[in-house]
Amino acid sequence: VAYRNSSQPALAAPGLFVTQLLLIIGMAIGVVAALVVLSALAAADHRPSAIASKPGALLGLRGGGGVHDDGVTKPLVVVGSLNVDITIEVERLPKKEETVMASSPCTSVAVGGKGANQAAAAARLATGTGRPAVLVCEFGNDGYAETMRTALQEAGVDVSRCAHSAELPTGQGIVMLTPDGAASSIVVPGANAGWTAERAASLEELVCGASAVLLQREIPEEVNLAVARAACAAGVPVLQDVGGEDRPIDDELLREVAYVCPNETELERLTGMAIGSEAEILAAGRSLQSRGARNVLVTLGGDGSLLLEEVVRAGEGG
Repeated sequence: VAYRNSSQPALAAPGLFVTQLLLIIGMAIGVVAALVVLSALAAADHRPSAIASKPGALLGLRGGGGVHDDGVTKPLVVVGSLNVDITIEVERLPKKEETVMASSPCTSVAVGGKGANQAAAAARLATGTGRPAVLVCEFGNDGYAETMRTALQEAGVDVSRCAHSAELPTGQGIVMLTPDGAASSIVVPGANAGWTAERAASLEELVCGASAVLLQREIPEEVNLAVARAACAAGVPVLQDVGGEDRPIDDELLREVAYVCPNETELERLTGMAIGSEAEILAAGRSLQSRGARNVLVTLGGDGSLLLEEVVRAGEGG
């Protein structure tokens, strides 16, 4: 089942309003992760639920699924990357072996990394709902670590489960920004590369008690797979943002997550298929479903988004 969301007239289908709402909120806060945060939390059975009057209302699962037996609201858990983004403004990008001067005398420094961005977006959307947004990441052994921690806490993110690397610095994103708003980046993984299997295993209780788990691809893939396995076994929906390192995605990981979320370029890279038309995007998305993905949410920039839902046939449950 495919639902299309766009600024242009498109398919009218049950559940389309969910995708529309996700897109509006995601564009409003400038973080694609917001699209997928709500799509998981809107339904305990992984399908779109009724529209809510306020965005925050979507952060509760139907049927009371967002509350522990002890009455404590289940957290949204983000396991992933943290970078310090260092932005350099330039008039144009340098050519090979060329040096260019920055157009500003100073760089700007901000919290970055797909994991940190997702957590900050989730904390903002959860304001007033009582649902914690918990980030699990690796801070580095440098001066940036405390700056990043403070900024995340001020954004409402729970960083109590984060760790510090003794050997590696905080990850960095070096961003070259041109006047037209285009950003070209190089990511230095730093402490994001320091995750271990033992560290991933220690998170089992946390992820199994979550309302949803968000992952990206800026930490080792074996960590994502271990977290996804634990969450899936506990019935916790997992959302995999496929942005990050350019690498194939394991079929087992596709089977363990509830939502796979690529943009057009990432979809083309993962499938090796053309994505020049909506029909081709649908075909590429379905190829991921044929490998085990249940729901595929493709973000299309200014053209909206496209959601391919899992089809549950009669007699198969749900």
